[in-house]
Amino acid sequence: MAGTKEALARPGGIPHLFSSRWSGNDGVCAGLVEGVRFVKLAAQIRLAPGASVAERAAALAEAGFEAAELHTDAADRVAEYRQALRGAGLPALSMCPAGSDLDLVADEYSQRRRVERTRSILDACQELGVRTLISVPVRGPLPAGVAPEDEIDSYVRALELLAPHAEASGASIAVEPLNRYETHLVNTLADAAAIAARVQSPGVRILADVFHMNIEEDDLGASIRAAGAWIAHVHLADNQRAQPGAGTLDFGAVFAALRGVGYAGSAALECRLRGEPAAALRRSAAHLRAARG
Repeated sequence: MAGTKEALARPGGIPHLFSSRWSGNDGVCAGLVEGVRFVKLAAQIRLAPGASVAERAAALAEAGFEAAELHTDAADRVAEYRQALRGAGLPALSMCPAGSDLDLVADEYSQRRRVERTRSILDACQELGVRTLISVPVRGPLPAGVAPEDEIDSYVRALELLAPHAEASGASIAVEPLNRYETHLVNTLADAAAIAARVQSPGVRILADVFHMNIEEDDLGASIRAAGAWIAHVHLADNQRAQPGAGTLDFGAVFAALRGVGYAGSAALECRLRGEPAAALRRSAAHLRAARG
């Protein structure tokens, strides 16, 4: 995919993640203020044990996490999630698609419907204080008779339609690269940054997922440094997609690279848990705190 180092280095107009514009609702993000320069450790709420959203949120807080990542089904249960998060004292800083129904590379009519649904989810993000809505362009192999350049154009068009709504909601849309075994289209941080550079909106940025990066990038730190100004969110999993600390990835080096580019957003576990969930979450949170320093 086309893209230059100059384009990656100059995402004009992107606000500091912790400026007043990004403040959360109801004081739940009160600790996130201008000038705070550390990565918030988060985990997907689905990973936590519990029979309810409130129990899962409480389990994440007890395990030592500082924020939660939600899935888009939360957009239809805003009051429940807001109450659960407030009770646990956790901000929800990111939201992940619950399936492929929001993938924006689609035929014209499907894309129109998905754009409208994404707008409604951005409204829910604003209500919940979520700062980043994750977007996967498309999954699977390249369909027969389709040019990847046309798919990129289709995705950029959808993001351009959504960017003003994202800006108004205070949540950025983060383009997520997946590894080559899960998608044919956007595999690296440079791929994602080239798309964001075409849109040129503070409402469109990228996500760095270290599991996918470990497959696709030659050097995780170098990739983060090259695209760092575009990164709005980070996903964490070890080399075998288990929780951080259960494999061989050097998370200290990942956090050092993020510090080096001035990243001060959240980094959320998106992984499989090995072992009893509550214990696995506690061990992983401790491992990440030590790596973060």
